[in-house]
Amino acid sequence: MTKRIITLLTILGLGTVLTAQETINVTDVAIDKLLEGVRVTIACDGDPNVSSFVTAQPPAVVIDLMGATSRVAAEQLESKYYPVVGVTVKASEATSGVRVTVKLRELTQHRVTTEKGMVVVDIGTVPVVSMPAAEPLDQFAGKRLTIYVKDAEITDVLRMLASQFNLNILTTQDVKSVVTVRLNDVPLRVGLEALVKAAMANIVEDRRNGILIVKPLKKEMFGETQTRLFRLDYVEATDIVKVMKRVLSPAGEVLAADRRLASGGGSERMAYIVVSDIPEALDAAAAFIAEYDRPIPQIMIEAKFVETTQTDEDRFGIQWTLAANASTGPFDSEKDFGVPIVTPRLPEEVPSWLNPGPNLVIGKVSLDRFNASMELMASRGRSRVIASPKTMTLDNQTATMTMATDFPVREISTDPKTGLVITTWRSRSVPVKLEVTPRVTSDGKITMSVKPTVEAITGYVGPADDQRPVVARREAATQVTVADGEVAVIGGLLKDEETRNVGKIPLLGDIPLLGHLFKKTSIRHDKSELVIFIIPHIVSSGG
Repeated sequence: MTKRIITLLTILGLGTVLTAQETINVTDVAIDKLLEGVRVTIACDGDPNVSSFVTAQPPAVVIDLMGATSRVAAEQLESKYYPVVGVTVKASEATSGVRVTVKLRELTQHRVTTEKGMVVVDIGTVPVVSMPAAEPLDQFAGKRLTIYVKDAEITDVLRMLASQFNLNILTTQDVKSVVTVRLNDVPLRVGLEALVKAAMANIVEDRRNGILIVKPLKKEMFGETQTRLFRLDYVEATDIVKVMKRVLSPAGEVLAADRRLASGGGSERMAYIVVSDIPEALDAAAAFIAEYDRPIPQIMIEAKFVETTQTDEDRFGIQWTLAANASTGPFDSEKDFGVPIVTPRLPEEVPSWLNPGPNLVIGKVSLDRFNASMELMASRGRSRVIASPKTMTLDNQTATMTMATDFPVREISTDPKTGLVITTWRSRSVPVKLEVTPRVTSDGKITMSVKPTVEAITGYVGPADDQRPVVARREAATQVTVADGEVAVIGGLLKDEETRNVGKIPLLGDIPLLGHLFKKTSIRHDKSELVIFIIPHIVSSGG
């Protein structure tokens, strides 16, 4: 029995020795003059866990060494070097260790570092100017944290910080973790949130009472989440809701909302979102919304539809575009802005006016060349401007410009009951239409998705008393990138129109066979080309 007791005491004694060896001792404190300030050196026989903070009244830099004991002979040292008045070394109940206070004549710039058992406090001579202000509502305002901790219990670290910065921190029993932290002069809120996050926990802040509750991340608590209403000025709520979920925490929720007094003809735009989440996630959501909900660029689109006449003697449709260095022929991706349209060759039986041919070209010209080309076309007298519309649209929104001519078309039907022939008239629209979807790039250029459509009546078919119009349709779809004010050109939309005129002598011209001797048929071929100019301008927010 005696042998067992001796063995047990030996084991307990060994444990006591091991514990004592793990305790850090402060062996010396020295004050030295530097070229540009003062250095306070705290010597230890091991690597201590260190945290520091600053007090304004009285001005001082306070260094806490967790779990340490003091072996310094003098608890107070005086200094004759500005701005240090003296240094005190005392035991600290808040940290269960040692607190070293460097007293100053006034607050100056300082830096705390640790290396190989040494804690070095460098005090500068440049005063820290603080503006007098009322007591801030935020208990973290203006406070900064420096802490060096290795393998320390999170609850011990939080208790030390609560004492240093006069915080009301409540930690639940299931928050247990060992942390190693090295933070140098960071905002107190940022450092505290990072420290708690490393322990797989988060802070629930009661801002009315200033109480901070630290709990595990997976444990939900009533009052943990807060709700904010955000008004949107430029984006749709339904669009931002789709991406907001990636910003929020797992406990977060976002909903689109609108506010209406009554049903009416107003906009259906949803201009509000409601976000519920933990406070730190709400702050991140607010920053994201401010970045996302920005003014959308506006682009003014100016277009000109110019039809040029081509003859065998004088063909000058798209040729002047070639002279103006538009991107034609083989497309060079390194030099050209635009996408050439490649159209397959249609069967021979397809009418020529439906086949755009291989000459369809997309390009760009400068504004000077554009003006010169327009003057050339006007001087030749064989061109006319079909339409010259202007419109304004938002970035990535389609602008549609349409100019149409309505033609009456007769429709003949028979009533099945009475057998009467009924003649009605309906309107047939023949439009010139352009759809442009601009998008402003980060370098200030404009990428446009362009879709022009031009229809024209090329002739009539059917008996003399029931002529039906033949409508030619020319269209293209492409993308082109131009600079602000640069002119995009679409050419090669060709039309070949044939007109037959028959002149005859009444009665004699209607005689079978012999009637051809008393009438004359003339055939006229007109070839025209439609050239479309698109000039985009970015409209500044200031007008």
